[in-house]
Amino acid sequence: MVDEMEPQLPLSEGELLPCRIVIDREGDWHYRGSRMERSDIVSHLCQHMRRDEASGLYIIQMGKQRCYLEVEDTPLAITSVLHAEEKEKKGQEQLLLSIKYMDTSQPLDPTTLWVGGENVLYCRVMESGVPARFLRPAYYQLAKFIHEDREQNRFYLSLGGKRYDIG
Repeated sequence: MVDEMEPQLPLSEGELLPCRIVIDREGDWHYRGSRMERSDIVSHLCQHMRRDEASGLYIIQMGKQRCYLEVEDTPLAITSVLHAEEKEKKGQEQLLLSIKYMDTSQPLDPTTLWVGGENVLYCRVMESGVPARFLRPAYYQLAKFIHEDREQNRFYLSLGGKRYDIG
């Protein structure tokens, strides 16, 4: 039964209404105050999520219908980091990121790392470059590859014999 007091998803592309979905600092999705437990549904919504350049809001768009999300920090969270070395390409190593609610992992682009407030580590993920927050366990897994350059007072990631400064 449809709640008549609640606006429906807009049918025109000009309208933008709230989805009533909140993404908390830990990357958990909540609809109307209840945590969304089904990762398949959240993963599907993530595939249709993008940032609206004009408003800066994260929106979910399916066809002509779209609505905006309330995001406390970032829309995605990294839960773990796995070190992988490609046997076919000797010396080629990469770090694979597991993103909350997603079924697949993806390689870290070390050029996208940065440190935010409260010394929280972030990077960009997916083809669209969505920002993602490293949750504490993932940060500790990544920390094994982070070194300090005392002369330049900077931290960098060392991977595959290359150095990537953390912005």
